[in-house]
Amino acid sequence: MANATQQVQKLTRSRFLRLFALGCASAAVLIACASNPTGSTASDTATDTAGQPLVVGTEGTYPPFSFRDLQTNELAGYDIDVAREVANRLGRPIEFVPTQWKSMLASLDARRFDFVANQVSVTPERQQQYAFSEPYTVSGAVVIVSNDNPKQIQSVADLNGKVVGTTQGSNYAAAAEEAGAEVKYYSGIAQVLSDLQQNRVDAALNDRLYVLTELKEANYNVQAVGEPFNEEVTAFAFNQENEPLRDEVNQVLTEMKQDGTLASISEKWFGEDVSN
Repeated sequence: MANATQQVQKLTRSRFLRLFALGCASAAVLIACASNPTGSTASDTATDTAGQPLVVGTEGTYPPFSFRDLQTNELAGYDIDVAREVANRLGRPIEFVPTQWKSMLASLDARRFDFVANQVSVTPERQQQYAFSEPYTVSGAVVIVSNDNPKQIQSVADLNGKVVGTTQGSNYAAAAEEAGAEVKYYSGIAQVLSDLQQNRVDAALNDRLYVLTELKEANYNVQAVGEPFNEEVTAFAFNQENEPLRDEVNQVLTEMKQDGTLASISEKWFGEDVSN
């Protein structure tokens, strides 16, 4: 009887150990599933951007590049159309974040956007801090004065000792200072032109494409003088660690140039191809 009792005890203990081990294994699986509900591995959970919106910073107050259509209240413009086409070809929705230019690049630094689409001029200083796409606009800056032009300014060479109005954060400020001018800052181009026509500043600087399209239709008592004094290329600006997205966008921009889409968008807004 003693041997039989011992055998029963051994069998009971063995069965208990097997059930305990099975229970532990099951608990481990449940814990793993709770921490990873999809049951996927690390390699399976790599970020898939397809379908995720592209968040894009833009002014929305700078026609014909980026502005709000008064009839539809939707953002419109050359930069808006180019960015939308890029997003469409990447298979991603797009979300624009209207932002004042003075805080545009700081907002990019703060990761509020994936990139900026707002006629960002590519300069050596900016290239040290940001990753730029292939240029999608080639233009140049011109001098703007009031129609009565009391200081008789005819070119950038005449700006020495004058007061030039420009928007905060604009690269035109550096051009004005290089010409020997004093710079007065404004929140937007409308405020610059308003003070210019009242001779509160002596001149302003802006893109020739703005002058070609919007300035001639505006009611400001101002005019452009002289020829463009430089050549500017503009591109989408990305944070440097976002170069993979920049490379995807570059591939799309190359396709748009090759198939004529970029030229078509240019001609829609400017009546000429400004993309190269």
